Amino acid sequence: MKRFCSLSLAVSTVAAIAIMWSRGKWATSVPEVAVCSIAFLLAVLLALGQKVRTSWVLVPLAGVVALAATQMLFGITVYPWPTRMAALYWAGNLATVFIGLQFLTDRDARVRYMDILLAFGVFVCIISTAQEITSVSSILGPLPSPTAEYTFGPFLYVNQYAAFVELILPLALFGALTRERGRVLFTLAVALLFGSVLYSGSRGGAGLTVLEMIFVPLLVARRHRLSGRHLLSSGTVLLVALLWVAVAAGPDKLFDKVTKSDAFAFAGRSEFNRASVEMMRARPLQGFGLGNWPTVYPGYATIDDGNFVNQAHNDWAQWTVEGGLPMLILMLLLATWAVPRALRSGWGIGVPVVLIHCLWDYPIQRTGVAIVFFTLLAALEPFGVKEGKQAALPRPPHDS
Repeated sequence: MKRFCSLSLAVSTVAAIAIMWSRGKWATSVPEVAVCSIAFLLAVLLALGQKVRTSWVLVPLAGVVALAATQMLFGITVYPWPTRMAALYWAGNLATVFIGLQFLTDRDARVRYMDILLAFGVFVCIISTAQEITSVSSILGPLPSPTAEYTFGPFLYVNQYAAFVELILPLALFGALTRERGRVLFTLAVALLFGSVLYSGSRGGAGLTVLEMIFVPLLVARRHRLSGRHLLSSGTVLLVALLWVAVAAGPDKLFDKVTKSDAFAFAGRSEFNRASVEMMRARPLQGFGLGNWPTVYPGYATIDDGNFVNQAHNDWAQWTVEGGLPMLILMLLLATWAVPRALRSGWGIGVPVVLIHCLWDYPIQRTGVAIVFFTLLAALEPFGVKEGKQAALPRPPHDS
């Protein structure tokens, strides 16, 4: 049953990414229902007396679901429908972590799953970049036009694509540094993923992936005691691969995309943040109801350009507006649990990086990226304080 559940989670992850091009509610509801159903099967195992793994990380996630239920029960939410949808979204995230805990705490299963995830991510990267370069709009099916602003492959928003790469790029970096077998392939994967983020035009994603390219090798070198010669050889191969990608994609276009000015977007984010602060002051404890930031925003907006504002472009502010201080505390607890484990693992650094990205965007609001994020979050469980001491011991170069 656990093998079936792990395979089902992998299929759900692939499907959720593949259908992100759709703006319909079904594109998020289908994977949410899938992971909740898988979690229900695992709960049946628990009822039958089978061993089921749990973790403290489930507490803040369950707390968010309970918060949404409380807001609806006591009429705190200003509009119940978005809160119901938010409750389903967070229930799906809770289910994803619960499923991941059952098999990703095993090292061999974790390595297999991450290799599959990385291979799929590189495939999406190649297809999306090729679509952008060639202006072909149907490589992955009925995708939005590649000329549409802010889209990239199946992702309707380039920053969500960047968040996806931020999660899987450390997996490729870790493999390139610690696994002798397939090192060239891992290095090529790093170059393709990093180059695609630059090409997508996500400036925040470009900056964060640059930080990952610097800090992941440092973390891996410290934990696995890699020699300077080992790092130099890996860095040389990576540099050659990056140059090849830059030349193939066109260095002038890469530079133009990363350095383009978008003063309107900056002004919009500043306005959204100011409005969010006013909303927090209005309801600091109870919030307006999960999912209700776009519902409440027009009453606090100071500018109106005629467009519908769907998100605060700052998840931390939006979480606080919608759920009040309890929601902020729950998310801080989740971050506190994840950050030290991510640093010990090396490959999991993408989780805190995406939480940083949440300061100026909404990278995990779509279910596709959320499944990857919360699956990797579950995989960090073995890297707790006691386990982390053991995980930090030297390992063979091929170990992961």
